[in-house]
Amino acid sequence: MPQTLEEYHVKIERMMAEGEAWLIARGVGSEELIKRRIADSALVLASYQLFVHREVFAPMLQHADARTRARVNELKVECIALTEDLRFNVRELMARADDAPLDWDGVASGVAWFNGRVRAHIAQVRQMMAPELSDDDHARLRAHRNDIVGAQAA
Repeated sequence: MPQTLEEYHVKIERMMAEGEAWLIARGVGSEELIKRRIADSALVLASYQLFVHREVFAPMLQHADARTRARVNELKVECIALTEDLRFNVRELMARADDAPLDWDGVASGVAWFNGRVRAHIAQVRQMMAPELSDDDHARLRAHRNDIVGAQAA
């Protein structure tokens, strides 16, 4: 498993790119691979969530000032939102993937939506963790996050 936040982001991005390529190819016999990949992706994202809370947020909060605590709390909100979107979307994807034959267009649509959501999450985390982020920038990002919930998040 990855050991840093950046390693997790790279692994997740690589998995998304591979999955998108398999969906485009729609190879004969790859239905089981697609189904397994959806489940694997959910497990990696769950592992990522545990990692960021234990290895990133906890140390940041250990001796944090009010400004840092506010930023960490907003990152936690983003991670919770991603988890909720994951729960909602994986259920939909698994339902489509359980169809025989596989609903390629439905699965591709669901994967595209969720990959967009995950990419937006990664970009937002990187942006919010940038050391040069001003308090005004943080407030704008927070207000924007409040405006994009659920299906609007991607």
